[in-house]
Amino acid sequence: MATTMDKGVTADGGSVVTGIGFALLANLLFATSDAIVKLLTERYSIFQIIPTQAAVAFIVIAVMVMRDGGFRMLRVGSPMLVALRGLLAGIGTIFGFFAFAHLPLADVYAIAFCTPIVVTLMSIPILGEVVRAHRWAAIIVGFIGILVMIRPGFETLGWGHLTAFLSVFTGASVVVLVRTIGQREQPPVMVTAVIFGLILTTIPVLPFVIKPVPLDDLLLFLLCGLAMGVAQFCVIAGLRRAPASVVAPMQYTMMAWALAYGAVLFGDPIETPVVFGGIVVVGSSLYIMHRERVRGRTLRAHIK
Repeated sequence: MATTMDKGVTADGGSVVTGIGFALLANLLFATSDAIVKLLTERYSIFQIIPTQAAVAFIVIAVMVMRDGGFRMLRVGSPMLVALRGLLAGIGTIFGFFAFAHLPLADVYAIAFCTPIVVTLMSIPILGEVVRAHRWAAIIVGFIGILVMIRPGFETLGWGHLTAFLSVFTGASVVVLVRTIGQREQPPVMVTAVIFGLILTTIPVLPFVIKPVPLDDLLLFLLCGLAMGVAQFCVIAGLRRAPASVVAPMQYTMMAWALAYGAVLFGDPIETPVVFGGIVVVGSSLYIMHRERVRGRTLRAHIK
């Protein structure tokens, strides 16, 4: 979302700081929700976790929408593309949650952070963008960071790595799609599409995998969905106060939370190659985002 909604926010410094605060809180909540998901995957199928989480999150989002005038105020400009955005988000979440079940949180996040690199590559044939030397250099450096993280030949690559990368490609497809419709769709429409995408892509499998949930696990399910729903609210609140170009980089704080949750909840060691490779990927992604902002300002100057 944060990559698609920079509509020229003009805010004072205090408002921008508040927007950054909302973004930081959102990413803490997303990381918390993911950590709970990883805990639940030890006992439940992801096809039970995802629709339950989405249903709880939808309650939070519905409250947010009703506060802003209700669902009757929502207008969908491109129904088919919005539906495709939700479908892709659902498929990507299935891949991502499978990766959570088989890899440490920090590993999954480190791989996920290469999404801007894949978006840049996909934008060449799909959006007809021209990628020049600066961004090509950042792409190459980013892929070197990925190789450092996964250490092919030294680490056994498994289904967790494969699904993490499939989640990246699905997420990159969503970003490319949203770039074409994000300016004409309301943020609550996009969030609601994601929720329905999560439910529709998993509900057909749910009857075959559903298990009784004891009270303590039910609380985890509720907390997981609540955290995701409130996080979506915080993202929108942040974007209303600060430009997406300021809010988006805050997502990389999730790596710190992933390392903390991994160590405390799952006993995952903090591995130097993952941290170093993750830093390289994050640096590459941030540079690509910077070059895209520079390119955007240059295009606007030519138009004027």
